[in-house]
Amino acid sequence: MRRHACLRIRRSNGAIGHWFFVDGTERIEVAVSGPLIAHDYTTLLGAAIQGVGLAQAPGPLIRPPIADGKLESVLDDLAVMTPGVFLYHPGKRQMLPKLRAFIDHIKSAA
Repeated sequence: MRRHACLRIRRSNGAIGHWFFVDGTERIEVAVSGPLIAHDYTTLLGAAIQGVGLAQAPGPLIRPPIADGKLESVLDDLAVMTPGVFLYHPGKRQMLPKLRAFIDHIKSAA
C-alpha cells in the first residue's frame, strides 16, 4: 500500500483513519498515505471515481459505483467485515416521524 495513492478519511474526533485488512484470523492495521484526506465518504468516493487514488469505504456506499463500472473492487479477500451500522435513539414513544422515515430508508437500502 505504500506505493499507492491512498485516499483517507478524517473521523469526527479529528483522527485520520487507518486502513484495516484481515488475513485469515489476523486483523492488520495499515497507516496509509496519499493526496487527499476527506471529511466524508461522498468526497472520498468522488475522488476515487476521478482516479485520484484508492479508497477503502463501507460496502453499502461502494456497491452502486462498482455496479455502474465507475469503481473496481480490489483486495476483496482481505476485506474487513464489520457488524454493521448502529443508530441509537430514545425509543418508539419519543420517535419523530422524520427519524422513523430515516430508519425505514436505511433499512430498505441495506
